[in-house]
Amino acid sequence: MMNNKEKLLILKEIQNRIRQQEKKEKNFIKKYGHVRKIVHCNTEDFKFVAVGKTMLANKQWITFPDFLMDYLKIVLGKEWWESNINSNKIEQHQIIIWHRQMVEFQKKQTKNSEGIYYSKVNGSMQSYILLAYDLYTIARNYELQEIIINRLKNIKGFQGALNELFVASVFIRAGFKINYTDETDRSMKHTEFIAENVSTGQLIAVEAKSRHRSGLLGMSGKIPKNVKLDITKKINEALEKKPNLPFIIFIDLNLPKYKKNQQKNFKQLISEYKKSYEKNPINDKFNIIFFTDHHPYSITDFSVAKDFNDPLIAISKNPSYKIQENDLVLSKIRKSISQFGNIPNDFSEMDFDNIIEMGEI
Repeated sequence: MMNNKEKLLILKEIQNRIRQQEKKEKNFIKKYGHVRKIVHCNTEDFKFVAVGKTMLANKQWITFPDFLMDYLKIVLGKEWWESNINSNKIEQHQIIIWHRQMVEFQKKQTKNSEGIYYSKVNGSMQSYILLAYDLYTIARNYELQEIIINRLKNIKGFQGALNELFVASVFIRAGFKINYTDETDRSMKHTEFIAENVSTGQLIAVEAKSRHRSGLLGMSGKIPKNVKLDITKKINEALEKKPNLPFIIFIDLNLPKYKKNQQKNFKQLISEYKKSYEKNPINDKFNIIFFTDHHPYSITDFSVAKDFNDPLIAISKNPSYKIQENDLVLSKIRKSISQFGNIPNDFSEMDFDNIIEMGEI
């Protein structure tokens, strides 16, 4: 039996461990948002990673990005991957182009003694890994729908699916529950999904639209030299949805990112936005519109990826339905958008220590 002094020491140790655990949890949420931790383990030969009800294994996964690079291939399917990886370069899917440019970039880097790259990534590599992480985040926290995977595979549906995955991951990181609508129901126009605010229980309809531009993200044609915002049609398409709920819209601006024109383009965008919408705000139906420009890019194929632009935000002064705790909801979503691109490098970043085993006191 323990004496009182020994019991007191153990209780202090427990309290210390709890404080450490709470600090780790807060730091984790601050960096990665409200996502589930990675479930993983090692055997003598394999690294195992759990995703939903599936357990995946590989001998080569040293870092978490190693896993993500293979995970995207697994989601898309071996048959689709082999068919597209061997296709003509001109006809290749955007994901395959990212993969090819990622591999070319990796060949220019050097590994350390443990076989790990420590260089910063280029735009193609970041694009590829971010897509894989969005897919993993949704599959790990909810369910990855086959319909969006099929759209991702089809170059015509790719850009819209890419944006929807981004938006879903934003809400997951922000701590919302995701409820997908039945897209096979043609009796009415559905939003992408319904987000539940856990703190209030309020349901919020979420719609994602993406501005397609020639020469970008698999679209045919040449990249435009003169870029206008030109998203009124996308706003109107979103407003055709009538969810009878508070309504948040995301619009992917998809601005060209070549040479050094990105900042110039975004300044032009801000100017056009203020001219079009601050003086003549759209005051019906929606609550918030987020204009995002979050696609990674590099000045050259072998230079590191540039930082993302912060979203522009339009807030309706007279929405059809009010959002409870509106400022807090807005703050959570903005924080989650700022976390986009934060991906653990080491599996251990997602680990948490167990409280010490006490035995009998």
